[in-house]
Amino acid sequence: MQESKISYLDTVDELNLYLNKNLNNDNSIIFVDSNVKSEYEFDENYNIHEVLVNEETKNITIVEKIWEIMHSNSATRSTNIICIGGGVLCDVVGFATSIYKRGANLILVPTSLLAMVDASHGGKNGINNNYGKNQIGTFYLPSDVLVCVEFLKSLNKEEINTGLIEAIKAGFIGNKLILDLAYEDIIRLGRLYFPNPYLDLIQLAIDVKTKITKEDLKESDTRMYLNFGHTIGHLIESDSNYQISHGQAVGIGILIALEISEKEYNLDKSYKKNYMTFLNNSGLKSHYKFQKSRSELMTILSNDKKVNNAKINFVLLEEIEKPVLKEVDIEQAMDLILDE
Repeated sequence: MQESKISYLDTVDELNLYLNKNLNNDNSIIFVDSNVKSEYEFDENYNIHEVLVNEETKNITIVEKIWEIMHSNSATRSTNIICIGGGVLCDVVGFATSIYKRGANLILVPTSLLAMVDASHGGKNGINNNYGKNQIGTFYLPSDVLVCVEFLKSLNKEEINTGLIEAIKAGFIGNKLILDLAYEDIIRLGRLYFPNPYLDLIQLAIDVKTKITKEDLKESDTRMYLNFGHTIGHLIESDSNYQISHGQAVGIGILIALEISEKEYNLDKSYKKNYMTFLNNSGLKSHYKFQKSRSELMTILSNDKKVNNAKINFVLLEEIEKPVLKEVDIEQAMDLILDE
C-alpha cells in the first residue's frame, strides 16, 4: 500500500527551502489558510491561493472554487496540490484533489496541532452537507506530509489543548508514553510549551495513527480503534449544534468511554482520574448535558458513518494500549452513553 512520506521541519524558512528544493513551482499550486498567510511569509514565487474555510463553509461550494483554480491553472494529474492549513482545509483540499481528474498529487502541510497529529494522516477527506459532517468523502493518501512545528507558536492555549486530545487518544489506544509526555507539564504547570520540547509527543502520536492506517486504510477493522471517544464526541457536537468544538467534544467523549470501560472491562480508575486532571488543568470541559430527547439522539447516532445493520462499534479499553470493539445496537449504545 502507498504510504505518505512524513518530514519534520522546525521553521517556516526550512519549509520554504524544502518546497523550493523538492517541487517544481511551475507544476505546483498552493492553497493556504488566509489566517496562516497573514502570520507567515512564504516564497513569493509560489503559485499561492488563499482560502478561508470553516466547518460552516466546508461544503461543495468551496470545493468547486478549488476546482476552478486548479482548472484555470491547467492542473494535471501530475500537478502538486499543496495544502497549508488546519484540519478543515486539509479535508477540503484533500477531497477536491482526490476527485480532480481522478486524483492529483496531494501534499499536506498541517498548521494546527490537531491536524499535525491526526487530520493530515490516514487519507480521510470529506465535506459537510445537509446530511451531516463528512458524510461525503474519500480515502486518498497524500504523497507527503510536512510537519513544521513553528506553526504551533501562533496557536492559542485552547487550540493547543484540544489538539492534545487527539494525541492523548493515540496514547490510550497505542502508546502510553504519549500520556506521560502530555500529562507531565499539564498536571504540574497547567500548560505546555511548544514547539521543540514536545516534538517527541507529536511523532509518537503520528506513529500510532500511521501504523494502524497502514494495516487498515478503509476502516474495516483495526482503524476503528482511532474512533476512541469520537462516536460520543460527534453526538455531542451535533446535539450542541456545533457550539462545542470538535476537540472539546471528543475530550468529553474519551472521558465517557473511560467510564464505560471501567464498568465493562474493569479498567483501572486511575486512568480516568489522571485524564480528568488533564481536562481540569487545561481548562477543557469534562461534562456535557444532552439537550435533545433520547429518540432525537438515536436518530443522530443512526446516521453515524460507522453504523452497519443498525449496530455500531464502540471503542473501549480493556487496558491501556488494548482497545476493543464492542458491537451494540443503537438502543444499547444510548444506554451506555446516557447511563455512564
